[in-house]
Amino acid sequence: MSQTIALAIDFKKFTNSVLETGLFLKEKLYPESKIVLFHVIEFFFTPPHYLIPYFKEEENRLKTEFLNLSQKFKNKNIPVETEVIFGNFWEALKNFVKNLNPHLLVLGYQPYRFKIPTAEKILERVKSNFLVVKDSPLQEIKKVLCCIDFSENSLPSLKMANFISKKLGAQLIVLNVISEIKIKNHKLKEEILEEKRAKRNELWNNLLNSLEEAKKEVFNFQIKYGKKTNEILKTINEFSPDLLIIGKTGKIVEFGLGSVTKELLKRVSIPILIAETI
Repeated sequence: MSQTIALAIDFKKFTNSVLETGLFLKEKLYPESKIVLFHVIEFFFTPPHYLIPYFKEEENRLKTEFLNLSQKFKNKNIPVETEVIFGNFWEALKNFVKNLNPHLLVLGYQPYRFKIPTAEKILERVKSNFLVVKDSPLQEIKKVLCCIDFSENSLPSLKMANFISKKLGAQLIVLNVISEIKIKNHKLKEEILEEKRAKRNELWNNLLNSLEEAKKEVFNFQIKYGKKTNEILKTINEFSPDLLIIGKTGKIVEFGLGSVTKELLKRVSIPILIAETI
């Protein structure tokens, strides 16, 4: 089945990482996919007649730059489509993604200390599956860590992880973290923890039943206890995955980015696949 991979190009620091990741996805995971490079130019009003030549000149310049970037794919006989989008940034971007309906949207992410990155705003406001890259592009997948919390995004996350691990023969760990129980009574805490573990195993079995042709013994499902972000980071350090897969929102946040996902974006250097749709 043909699927679209959209590459967000801003002609800045992570452009090469986005391109290399798109090439990897096309060659190794989605050979039938269509590759689309896109860039959004923002303006808030219908330009007066005397400014139209300027916008046309800018569009032609970007098309030339796209042509140069596309050469990376064309050298391997991979066709590429390019789109230069004009308009109100958010309206234009949302309409473009809605109409294109990509299987994955790849973009670069640069965390800042005192401001919210545009990439993070895109992740919050646009409905899609995202693959976020930083300095290092996604060029191999031998290990995958998939984090689930049994919210509605857990099934898309697990389906993605299952497909990728099967396709590439990658080692897969599925991780669920039980949040800290703030009770001083040790015995009571252990009883509650055991109840939570039993409930998570029940939820895990139910989730597996939603996967087609899934076998329980194929998955390495782990339950850990503690602060969610810390336990995920510990597992990343111990397991050294090439790709982290996580849902866009958790159980509390219905829209935007969940707090755990947002924190991991800032602190994790490996590519992160943020799943929202199946």
